[in-house]
Amino acid sequence: MKLSIKIRLLVGLAILAIAVTGCMMPNTFVKTMEPTWASVELRADVPYDQAWEAVVDTLVKRFDMEIISRQDGYIRTTWLYSWTGRVMENYRVRVTAKFSPDHKKVEVKSEAEYGGAGTWVMGYDTRLLETIKTDIMAHRTNDKIKRKST
Repeated sequence: MKLSIKIRLLVGLAILAIAVTGCMMPNTFVKTMEPTWASVELRADVPYDQAWEAVVDTLVKRFDMEIISRQDGYIRTTWLYSWTGRVMENYRVRVTAKFSPDHKKVEVKSEAEYGGAGTWVMGYDTRLLETIKTDIMAHRTNDKIKRKST
């Protein structure tokens, strides 16, 4: 009898451990009321339309778009619940990108929320911000390489 109680207790603790770790926020989440913007300087020889297409291309590979305004230089994605590599109903991210008025740089912001409907905690995801910034910079470099080879 004592053995079955111990087994049930261990199984219960294992289920609790799985449930708790499945609900934890990623360690890349930073709680803040104002998510951080990162700037990417654009090459002077790249026209705005080409830079715009590069940023849109970078974002649509990972996200669906919610707002796109080429004229205003503004893009915002929809919320993504699978940024961590698995679907998490309690963690979501999105990206906003805006071009400076002179079109010489683009600023990107990662927003993240942890919790759930009515209880979301605001912040940003450091890995997402760095990934998007790196992808935009790589796209910029690839365009330069392509131009040299043609």
